Amino acid sequence: MPKLLLLWVLSFFCLLGSLQAQEEKYIGLFLYNFTKFFDWPESSKTGDFLIQVVGHRSVYDELVRITAGKKVGAQNIVVENINTAEEIKPCHMLFLGHWQTRFMPDVVQKISDKPTLLITEMEGQLANGSCINFIIRDGTIKFEMHTGNTLSHHLKVDARIRELAYKVVD
Repeated sequence: MPKLLLLWVLSFFCLLGSLQAQEEKYIGLFLYNFTKFFDWPESSKTGDFLIQVVGHRSVYDELVRITAGKKVGAQNIVVENINTAEEIKPCHMLFLGHWQTRFMPDVVQKISDKPTLLITEMEGQLANGSCINFIIRDGTIKFEMHTGNTLSHHLKVDARIRELAYKVVD
């Protein structure tokens, strides 16, 4: 009987690892596709299109793979992995992983007047300043969006994304 229990536990962890890998794949795809539904000010359309990922190495790795050789308009996409709010620099998109939401007040302050799409993955983050927040509903990754937060970052929102969102807060 202990061998059967051990087999079950190992199977569970293998499945959990597979689900986590799928989650990171979907988040990476969402992040890349968000570049098509938002418009940054003209002043942000020179140089590289910078996406920073705070403390979520596996999402960073997936996003690097997905965006290799891709552009937003005429800008090359560059993805950086950072570990703290202090490392944030002016960027177009900023993904703050679940465990890094402890930095949320510092992050919001640091990008408050910047044209940065702030994306998180923890319940309640729209109320804390996030533009887009990933949630799990019915076993599926979905996103909610706060248009007011997005507009405060000087970003234009394509109306089609409202249809894709699980929830929209104006």
